Amino acid sequence: MDFNDVINSRISVRSYFDTDVNEAKLIEIIESGCKAPTAGNLQPWEFIIVRNTIKKQEIVDTTFVGNDFQGKNTQKWMLDAPVLIVVCGNYAKISERYGEFGKKTLLYLDISACIENMLLTIVNSGLSSCYVSGFRTEDLSRLLKLPENIIPIGIVPVGYAKGAAVKRKKEETISKVHYDSY
Repeated sequence: MDFNDVINSRISVRSYFDTDVNEAKLIEIIESGCKAPTAGNLQPWEFIIVRNTIKKQEIVDTTFVGNDFQGKNTQKWMLDAPVLIVVCGNYAKISERYGEFGKKTLLYLDISACIENMLLTIVNSGLSSCYVSGFRTEDLSRLLKLPENIIPIGIVPVGYAKGAAVKRKKEETISKVHYDSY
């Protein structure tokens, strides 16, 4: 697929066929994530691949919609995806070099770049996904038995799109561009 087609085809998909995603494709997706730029080339990412139905339900139970952090309205649609990839960051690794700024800022920038590479690779592979960040971090960390220095930053459901997803309109680029100052 042409690179511009990949960029323009990326949308958030929330409905999937019950078709498995093979391991080779998942590894390719993760390898693309690992090629993202990182502060000091520290590569602070860790990945947890989840296929188990019970574990997926437990993960969904840690999610919320909008800003209803403690609400019972979870992102149930994620259960349709045959695979969830939980992308985590190693804040000890990055804060060792960059201190609190590394932990609070650089880690999130690095993991976001990683996830974007993954999302584009997913599109290029004929698969679909959605970047999920609405979850209770402590609950998900406990569920996945993450070490103290590892924090979940995003969940990437992966599967084959079921039906047509709506491509949301983006604001005109020119309205976001400023020269020399705001």
